[in-house]
Amino acid sequence: MEQGMEGRVLGGRYRVENQLGSGGYGPVWEAYDNVLSRRVAVEAVGSSGRGEVRVEEFAHVVAALDHPNLVTVYDLVEADGVVWCVMPLVSGPSLAEYLTENGRMSGELVREVAKALLDVLAPLHEAGIVHGDVRPANVLMAEGIWMLLPSFSAMARADDSDTIEHEGWLVATPDYVAPERLSRAPQRPSNDLFSLGATLHHLVTGRPPFHRGNVMETLAAVAREEPPPLGHIGELGRLIDQLLDKDPERRPTAAQARQVLDGAEGKPYAASAHSTALPRSVASKNTFGVASSLLPLLLLAAALVWTAARAHVTAGDVSDFFVALLPWALFTLGLFVLAKQVRAALARWRAQMREPVPVWRWYVRSLAPPARWTDEEWARRRAVAERAVDDALLTVDQRVASASPGPGADRGTTDV
Repeated sequence: MEQGMEGRVLGGRYRVENQLGSGGYGPVWEAYDNVLSRRVAVEAVGSSGRGEVRVEEFAHVVAALDHPNLVTVYDLVEADGVVWCVMPLVSGPSLAEYLTENGRMSGELVREVAKALLDVLAPLHEAGIVHGDVRPANVLMAEGIWMLLPSFSAMARADDSDTIEHEGWLVATPDYVAPERLSRAPQRPSNDLFSLGATLHHLVTGRPPFHRGNVMETLAAVAREEPPPLGHIGELGRLIDQLLDKDPERRPTAAQARQVLDGAEGKPYAASAHSTALPRSVASKNTFGVASSLLPLLLLAAALVWTAARAHVTAGDVSDFFVALLPWALFTLGLFVLAKQVRAALARWRAQMREPVPVWRWYVRSLAPPARWTDEEWARRRAVAERAVDDALLTVDQRVASASPGPGADRGTTDV
């Protein structure tokens, strides 16, 4: 499929020029539209037949959405049994390239990416389509706007079990795949939300949350290990933790996650991931609480001064006394300030909880060790992970074999 593509004209109008990269199914090329005189990107997205019908369905949905944060579809053409998707040529960098160059993102930029992706995933899910491959390499920057690149080899109709045996069921990089997909469960919107959480976690920390030494270890980590928690960085971190919940039923939807970022239902969202901004009512209560707590300290100091005056002590004695008292006063003041910050953090934590839980009960639960897997559960999960790796390697072998020349293709003569 890649041999001799330069200069080839697809669909009678798209002249292929140079290869840009590879998609989930095949290569991506830069091409020139001879009819509209513009440069476009063409990607091999499937083969003729049943696969072509699926691609056409998903392409119609993408084109109909016409969303500013979704790379749209211009055309579909077929050539030599391969379906090609014609899309705008996005010259900006991908998130993967950004991470390679910068290592990680600031909280403000991470929120911008999260909002852009949630804005496009929400209508896509409402249309009954699961993207299936949300990861940094599929998020591109175009004229200051983050855009999600459609992955037709991984897309599926929500809850459609007919698509799970498609060779693209594990197209997503193992670092970002949802754990339920390892057991070949039907695609659901919650899969995209987990992949989004893994992507955002990568942006914040500079490392995929489940990345290990090899594919098997990575898939095992996705299946049974918890990611490093990010709740300490504010609402964005808590949202990412919720998106990475192993239970898909407990993950927020795209619309719910977007509301969290906007501070829905009167819950303001902090200006940065490290901000401790609170609703005005909560802040005023905390301020009053600290002031009232400082009142006994002030009364104690006044009583000491009055006692010293009654005892007719010298000014030097009073001065020495207050010099000795000052460090303890500052220490006590620091404790009150710390108490204020703790109360503010608890207020934000309670605002994010789906159900009210006493702090002591939450703390006791956090001390309990996770339930150990039975031998049967361990064997089942290991078998699922091994089967996933085998399927992925088989797909790679098939693609390499189809792209490689046959025996004797490069020989000019035949042995006699």
